[in-house]
Amino acid sequence: MADENYQYAQLYFMSSNYLMRYSGQDGPPGDLNPADGNLPPQLNGWQEFYLHWKQQVTSPKVMGAFAKDLHVDDHNFQQATASFFGPPPPYQSDVRTVTIPGAKCPGQTVLIAGHPDSTTLLNTGNGSAYDDTSGITMGMAELRSMTKWWTKHHTWPARTFRVAMFDGEEEGLYGSYYYASHLIPPGPQGKIVLVANMDQNGMEYPAHPAGSQQTTFGSGFWYTNVNASPLKDFSIYSGSAHVMPTAFKRNLSSIKHFRAVLAASVRKAFVVLGARYHHRIPLENPIEGGKTIPAYVLSDIKKFTPVQDDTLGRTDQVPFVQQGIPGYGIVGAFDSDATDNPLEKPNSPLTPLGANGIPQIAGYDTPRDNMTHFNLMASGTTGGPLGQTGSVELRRALELPMTWTLYLIARPEYVGGVPHPTKPVAYFEALPTAAKPGRPVSLNGAITAANGHSGLHYAWDFGDGSHGNGAVVKHTYAKAGWYLAKLGVKASDGATSGYEQLIKVGHPSGHRPASNRCGLLSAAALHTLTKGLGGSSSGSGSAGNGSNGSNGSKAGGGSGSLASSGLSPVLAPTGLAVLATALVLARRRRTPSR
Repeated sequence: MADENYQYAQLYFMSSNYLMRYSGQDGPPGDLNPADGNLPPQLNGWQEFYLHWKQQVTSPKVMGAFAKDLHVDDHNFQQATASFFGPPPPYQSDVRTVTIPGAKCPGQTVLIAGHPDSTTLLNTGNGSAYDDTSGITMGMAELRSMTKWWTKHHTWPARTFRVAMFDGEEEGLYGSYYYASHLIPPGPQGKIVLVANMDQNGMEYPAHPAGSQQTTFGSGFWYTNVNASPLKDFSIYSGSAHVMPTAFKRNLSSIKHFRAVLAASVRKAFVVLGARYHHRIPLENPIEGGKTIPAYVLSDIKKFTPVQDDTLGRTDQVPFVQQGIPGYGIVGAFDSDATDNPLEKPNSPLTPLGANGIPQIAGYDTPRDNMTHFNLMASGTTGGPLGQTGSVELRRALELPMTWTLYLIARPEYVGGVPHPTKPVAYFEALPTAAKPGRPVSLNGAITAANGHSGLHYAWDFGDGSHGNGAVVKHTYAKAGWYLAKLGVKASDGATSGYEQLIKVGHPSGHRPASNRCGLLSAAALHTLTKGLGGSSSGSGSAGNGSNGSNGSKAGGGSGSLASSGLSPVLAPTGLAVLATALVLARRRRTPSR
């Protein structure tokens, strides 16, 4: 089940302490040295937000026994010139991932992500609680729920499970496009079988606008946009509503299945949570006098939270869905029209930022996007001092999409759960995916899960007749071609595990050679690779004609959680956002998705 208490605690802390998070403008990624450009978190909390995230997703107190097998990597990239935000930022941005390899089919991946960055110059004096932080903390809570589920049932993920932060979303989906273009291998291994984008969540079903039925919005709930791989309206992905992209046709059976089981997962969440809460939800706005009303009614799905074709775009599932990968994004209210806006004519709008002349009430990308406003819009109450406790309606609105996402990814065809393995679980990532002859390729075997074993040794067969040792190695391929790289891992107690992946170098001629799509080594190949391994492992070494690299899991030049730093929440708007009012409409003039 979704751990909404953990999710809300992290939402409050992270959005109250790491305020403006401007991608590529807080010093080099992972460097918290002020002399190198890092600013205090009250001015740009990007670096500190990333550090806190890493500490949480690798903490035994949070992730339990699986924490030691969750591997964090950074994938840095330089943003290009943004359409509406001037020149590129001075520093690189970062797609950070945490990965646990699957025991049954590590070569297939389920990816969940959100975006951590705020809109440059606009989200000032707040923590972007709704638009940015809610999706990130939702992914953290989903990972926590899955580790608790595996632990309870003594199981392990069947497929590789990865949670990511797609940086640079506000400037133009830079992080998600970088991932989709640079981090998915061209061969059969490493393919993504499902992508779920946690965007802005909380102002959605079963919460009511301002916690009341007495608004110009009407008596209904907030609407939840579950924007999934389309089956009928392809306008976002092909330019024509009726023209199905070729990538969709190639994977149509998987997309159809995904749409069906996603809808079933939504329905299941309604049934389970409905039973838990007796199919009721309180209207917390004081003008309602403590009223409770029916909720989680199955007929509400079609009205307020249907699985629908993605006709919205402009969110981070798009680069993956374009490739035919089954996926969806969850988006709450975004003020696109009078239906999505509960207060068409507020008494005193902070800034007139809404589309089509409608004031920006939901608060995304504005100075008002803090925890107090977030609770007010979902419940009509502040959610305790500065939103610290959290209102019932907001917590329920966060819990519901988390719950159906967990039901979906726990299915056996996605992450699933298989009997807990007795051996290490080998895995590696080879970058760059567009390798070139004569240029080094980095093979990161440190993602391998030790699974309680110690003294791991790593042996490599690079597929070109050369071999190497070490957890993370570099190797240079002299000629264009397909190369089947193999990793064998052996622990000090003799337990072994292996993984293989086809690496494409340059523009190969001829057919792609056969390989196991799940990346599983044959017993003979594993024995050949590991028979000479032994002794204690340093986790590094040379590799053929390359050199050893780093495991990429460092988060920066600082350590220790900022949770005990004594930083006071800074929630008041600074006024700088007024200078950038037009940028919201320029970046995200969303159209209704239903």
